[in-house]
Amino acid sequence: MLILADDLGYGDLGYLGAKDIRTPHIDALAESGMSFSQGYQSASVCGPARAGLLTGRHQQLFGCGENPPETGPLAKQFPDAGVPLNEQMIFELLKPAGYTTGVIGKWHMGLSHNQRPSQRSVDYFYGFLNGAHSYREAKMDMSGAPMTWPIFRNNEPVPFSGYTTEVFNDEGVNFIKRNKDKPFFLYMSYNSVHGPWEAQEKDLQRSAHIKKKWRRIYSAMLISMDDGLGRIVKNLKDEGIYDKTIVIFMSDNGAPNKLNEATRENDYLASNGSLHGRKGDTYEGGIRVPFIISWPNHIQAASTYKYPVSGLDVVPTLMSISQAPNSKKHLSGVNLMPYIHGTNKTRPHDTLYWRRDDDYAIRKKDWKLTWNDYNGPRVPMLFNLADDPKEERNLIQQYPEIAEDLQHKFDHWDSRLPDNKWWGGPSNRKR
Repeated sequence: MLILADDLGYGDLGYLGAKDIRTPHIDALAESGMSFSQGYQSASVCGPARAGLLTGRHQQLFGCGENPPETGPLAKQFPDAGVPLNEQMIFELLKPAGYTTGVIGKWHMGLSHNQRPSQRSVDYFYGFLNGAHSYREAKMDMSGAPMTWPIFRNNEPVPFSGYTTEVFNDEGVNFIKRNKDKPFFLYMSYNSVHGPWEAQEKDLQRSAHIKKKWRRIYSAMLISMDDGLGRIVKNLKDEGIYDKTIVIFMSDNGAPNKLNEATRENDYLASNGSLHGRKGDTYEGGIRVPFIISWPNHIQAASTYKYPVSGLDVVPTLMSISQAPNSKKHLSGVNLMPYIHGTNKTRPHDTLYWRRDDDYAIRKKDWKLTWNDYNGPRVPMLFNLADDPKEERNLIQQYPEIAEDLQHKFDHWDSRLPDNKWWGGPSNRKR
């Protein structure tokens, strides 16, 4: 089972040090298994990160380096924007191994009929197709234009009432009950805590100790999702399948940790803790995410893993556990189980790469070269994350040879990638 939060801040969970927001069920999940202190996604925004997560391949390999357009001229020009049909997603990879598959919540992998879950080997889908959604209505406002985004059950739009997080929780529990007697893979893809920031009054009351308005709303949204995770774990226990179910919890990217400071002075939304940066950039705050794997009797409880791992590793790990046939294409991630069990004591990844439009980063062991446009001039910066996890000291002047080596390594990787299909290539391709 894969449970994915949306835009969750690295510093907003109890087990990662949050003091004001209470997340007992996520904390308990971390206590029951292994937490990865350096867990990364392959992108700093929703669509590309999910494309990499669900295929196990760098999303740039198939042109998904940016969110697929949903409205306007680009959406009309590229109606098939999303994960191409010749890419195998986790659902397609697990079906030959006898798994029943389900997706609850946010899709964001393509709007066209053929790219929807039910056409991608998903046996049951309940949720929405686009990248963001109202928590209370089957519509949202994008760029000032009201648009209707229905909730689907499989291929059919259905009436909706309630609060999406709670309705998704109900759907997840019911999926488990229906499929408890056979192998299943459930992808619980919450839209919490992504905007629009809408909370229930009962959850706001549980966050009354937080005085800042937007932080309190964010907290209320998060604890509703935490309740849902608790319900799902309890349901696994009630059905007698908890001990043989692997549960993976992640966020799809870092949090947008500031609101409009000009109009919401002295208030803030989410927190990436001590990490520099936020959603949309390749500083640690944009790409390092909470990452937990729990599997009773297979993964030691209350354990941690110190080396960098990636969302790209989820697919090869699950394929190994399920004994599914090999993917038709080379996977970018690795099977984490030998590292989790300690039979392989090396790093899972010597080098990790990120590229989103003009933002890029490469990490080789503890050295990281970044090129960002967030909160400062657009210049290459070099950090040693072992000594400077907050990315406060740019060492490019002291170690130009390391920066040059990393730049050449990145350019070699980048030169073999196609342009983003619907956004084109980065303007700084020839640096």
